[in-house]
Amino acid sequence: CDHTRRNAPAVVDALNSVFEDAAQADGWRPFRAHTTGASGAGGLRRLPEVLRPPKEAAARGAAVWRDSLTQPRQEVEERLRLQEARHVADAVAAMIHFDGLQPGEVMVLSRKRSMLALVAQALAAQQLPHVVPEALLLAESPEALDLIAVLDVLASPGHDASLARALKSPLFGGSDDDLLWLAGRARQQGTAWLPALAGVDAALALSPALLRARGLLAGWARVAGQLPPHDLLDRIVHEGDVLARLAAAVPLARRGVAVQAVQALLAASLQQDGGRYATVYGFVRTLRAGFVKATPSAPADAVRLLTVHGAKGLEARAVIVTDCEPERRNADRATLLVDWPVDQAAPRRVAFVLSEARVPPCLADLLAEEQLARDREALNGLYVAMTRAREWLLFSRTEPHGKTSGQRPWWQRVRALAEPWQPAPVVADAGDAAAEAGPGVSLLELPALTWRAAAGAAPSTPPDALQEGSADAPPDTRAAALSRPAQPAADDPAAARLGQAVHRLLEWIGRPDRPLARAAWPDAAAAAAAAAGMPGRAAEVLSIAATVADSADTARFFQGPALRWAGNEVPMALAGQLLRLDRLVQLQTVTGPEWWVLDYKLQARPETVQPYRAQLQAYVMAVQAAQPGAVVRAAFITGGGRLVPV
Repeated sequence: CDHTRRNAPAVVDALNSVFEDAAQADGWRPFRAHTTGASGAGGLRRLPEVLRPPKEAAARGAAVWRDSLTQPRQEVEERLRLQEARHVADAVAAMIHFDGLQPGEVMVLSRKRSMLALVAQALAAQQLPHVVPEALLLAESPEALDLIAVLDVLASPGHDASLARALKSPLFGGSDDDLLWLAGRARQQGTAWLPALAGVDAALALSPALLRARGLLAGWARVAGQLPPHDLLDRIVHEGDVLARLAAAVPLARRGVAVQAVQALLAASLQQDGGRYATVYGFVRTLRAGFVKATPSAPADAVRLLTVHGAKGLEARAVIVTDCEPERRNADRATLLVDWPVDQAAPRRVAFVLSEARVPPCLADLLAEEQLARDREALNGLYVAMTRAREWLLFSRTEPHGKTSGQRPWWQRVRALAEPWQPAPVVADAGDAAAEAGPGVSLLELPALTWRAAAGAAPSTPPDALQEGSADAPPDTRAAALSRPAQPAADDPAAARLGQAVHRLLEWIGRPDRPLARAAWPDAAAAAAAAAGMPGRAAEVLSIAATVADSADTARFFQGPALRWAGNEVPMALAGQLLRLDRLVQLQTVTGPEWWVLDYKLQARPETVQPYRAQLQAYVMAVQAAQPGAVVRAAFITGGGRLVPV
């Protein structure tokens, strides 16, 4: 079908551009240009890219000693993917708060469930309701696993690890000290934890959590061998007040999912083997083996997290497609190649292959056909993802380790067509808004737009692309609109463009995770000047930015060991108004961490302009509200590299 009533014209135009190119370059045929009967706004956007740190920085980070008892291991890959997930959550929050979308009108798609789990974590941190409406393994749900741990220790009293999980769950709310005390007592008596807890003298003072656990577990243990799994579970949920305790313990955004997991576990205990010959031990083993799935009922007003395959037949006003440039796929091992034409009664060839990286010559043509089929299926997935969106279609990616071989990834197909995403228009006069709010403002009106993840909110061309002289080096001129100039006089558009170019170059220079090498500054200045529509003033842009970055007063805000965190064009909210901070950094000082709100003003004495001072004070109020008790300072940075504290 090449005509739709679902997708907005902007989405259909993007679809036609992508797949007409795929038909010509990749043989994705037949394809006819699509038309639409829908109308209205919409478009294609790309979220900030998550770039991989240089190998040298990664190597230095790996060599740092870590106290494994107090500091968890953080893999580089997981941190990068989580950063992408936070960009997705920020985009969802902005669409809900500023664009009028309801959570149920947003859908997040990914090829793999692992990315959806990170997005769910980021959405929960923003207190945004979300759900995974596809069938999930109960053995992957934290709430179900807590109850499975209770069943496990009742069926096998020697399983101390299961009892430890049960005690730490919301059902009992035990502490680490409770576990250490119980472990020590069990070691003294030479028994497992459950008998040690049951044999505690009534006169011995126990923590409320252990006292409650001892009484409940003793009662459930007496009937565990007599009741079927469902009846025992029902008794645990009722007597343990599980639902109320879950509602009090889990974040608001996850409360519905947690309750559904418990109800799904109860339903599964009735359905397993038709309820016949069921034992608690057998039910636990079946659950842990991963054979029991549950389909939670999706709330009507929650962000839906789906795999691309699971989204077939669904639609949403806004669709965010994540992980659009996955890691290079390793050659399959111990696989099977089957040559079976659809018009034949039997296969022509069946071959077991040790590794697809080394196939015998007689199978090369069959493997090539298989690879073509896989590539086409990947393009089919992109078609499905794009056609789910009624109005807005957003893409995100994390930079892979190396260039992918074979077919172009989704990100490369849509990047040139997509405009950089921005959360909302900039408020013209934030100072007046702050003045109206008065001194009593202490909370962000829009807490979902956290500045925590806004470091990548302003799109910028990757410094490595500038250094390598790639075709992507000049930034998209449409992205320049996101870099707000330093508010020169409204009647001086040339000064506005100059400030915009300088601002952009300073963003690239001052990234703590991946600063721009000094040798690349001239090329970056030329790119920033060209994006601002003034290619002849690249030298002036470079001179001003270098003066600021190298000044004794301001260098610490762009480079050096004291720079712990930095964000550019950071969106924040105060009294219902959106603010956008030129630069927000955290410095490590001898007295502790300090937050600095920095505002670029190229003119000589910005401190004499009262609206500028009021605006900067509003920025400080917003940061202080987001970080109660933190040290927050503010200053202007002039084009001469002068720091003007306010």
